[in-house]
Amino acid sequence: MENKKVFSIFTVKQLCFLIAGIVAAVVFFVITPFEGLEAQGMRVLGLFLMAIIWWMGSVFADYVTAFWMMALMIATKATTLNTVFTAFSGSVIWIVIPVLAIGAALSKTGLLRRVVLAILSKFKGNFKSQTLGFLIAGNLIDALIPSATAKVAIAAPLARTYSDTMGYKQNSKPAAGMFSAMWMGFGANGPFFLTGTTMCFTMIGLLPEGYQDGFDFLHWLGVAWPWGLVLLVLSYVAIRAFYTPENDETVSTEFIKEQRAALGKMSRDEKISAVVLVLCLVLWVSESWHGISAAVVALIGMCILLSTNVMDRKSFRANIAWDATIFIGCSTGLGTVFSKAGITEWVSTSFAPYLEPLFSNIFVLIIASVLIIAILRFAFVSQTALMTIFTVASAPFAIVAGMHPFIPGFIALVTVNVFNTSYHNGTFITTMAASDQMVEFKQVRKMSYVYMAACIIGLICCIPMWKAFGLM
Repeated sequence: MENKKVFSIFTVKQLCFLIAGIVAAVVFFVITPFEGLEAQGMRVLGLFLMAIIWWMGSVFADYVTAFWMMALMIATKATTLNTVFTAFSGSVIWIVIPVLAIGAALSKTGLLRRVVLAILSKFKGNFKSQTLGFLIAGNLIDALIPSATAKVAIAAPLARTYSDTMGYKQNSKPAAGMFSAMWMGFGANGPFFLTGTTMCFTMIGLLPEGYQDGFDFLHWLGVAWPWGLVLLVLSYVAIRAFYTPENDETVSTEFIKEQRAALGKMSRDEKISAVVLVLCLVLWVSESWHGISAAVVALIGMCILLSTNVMDRKSFRANIAWDATIFIGCSTGLGTVFSKAGITEWVSTSFAPYLEPLFSNIFVLIIASVLIIAILRFAFVSQTALMTIFTVASAPFAIVAGMHPFIPGFIALVTVNVFNTSYHNGTFITTMAASDQMVEFKQVRKMSYVYMAACIIGLICCIPMWKAFGLM
């Protein structure tokens, strides 16, 4: 019954969530404003609640719901067009688009595959070495391309080939280990680097006005590397413990040489892409020295790719995740909308006393937030939507507690991936397809719990860096 289409558009479930969201918004429009909040703020809250309900029910695509929320906020005079779409005039959106373009070029030209094969060729042909190779290769590649889907589209078939070459049967324990190493490296560890996933830029854009500046490539790496390192180490330990075959014999990796040989010499487009990539990375890392913003650097890199026809008009339209870009542009204005509508101040005044025990102890905050978000992942299919809600909602409390809102935002950013290794994640399903169903869900689901434990430990290890960078 749930899957039956109503009006050829919605399932019964979607229709129920659609109506529930509209009702919730209407209620906030007609009831007496809460003490300390004006009618404008009530309309913003009502439409935000509507969006939450729609995201939970997957009524529309994430970006469509975001468009509806923002359009209705403007139409009901809850806010202004300039306020809602302030992100489109800021730096966040103008680094996301060119970074996605650069990542698409790396994938399109074959340079990304060449780099991955070059890294993997440095490791021996046994389970222990190859799983470590996939983890390390994924972490290095994370700095180059912000799309998990693009990265796993390259890595998943390689993992399947490695697994088959090493004699591991489909759905076997060591095959699950190879898959897990590939997924944890290329799919889950993106927040290690600012450019590892577009969600990093989204999270920064969600922070209130005055708290978005200063997060360049090195600054981000400085406050995030303990989490990324812990995830890398614990992932490898868990894979070794859960999936290592009884006979871990070294096999020939001649096929890797064959794969690299098949690529031939670097093409013109690969060379240009490589130059652009190196140029961007060098300028991003040295931003504090030359003062050229990351957005400008990325735009220049994209201009080079477009001007040299490495990316033509068709590729530019087809290979950039415009839906994700639109969602980022719409959602990252929420922090400003909430602030100008008086919601940020109202929330901090009304609820801060009750949440003080949570935000006053960073250890409690980390553990409680990870557990809460892990539970909420059962209700929210969209990782980005859940991160958006948690970051916007927690920012006022963090500020009152004397903490930079980046901290709860980063906790949400990494924790929404906690059920990456399950049917609950769209990118994971894509990865399963790309690897030709080399494993079953049940064989790798335990890595979700490893990820959750690694998040808690890694985030706790980040505390000294957060203090050193003045975030708390």
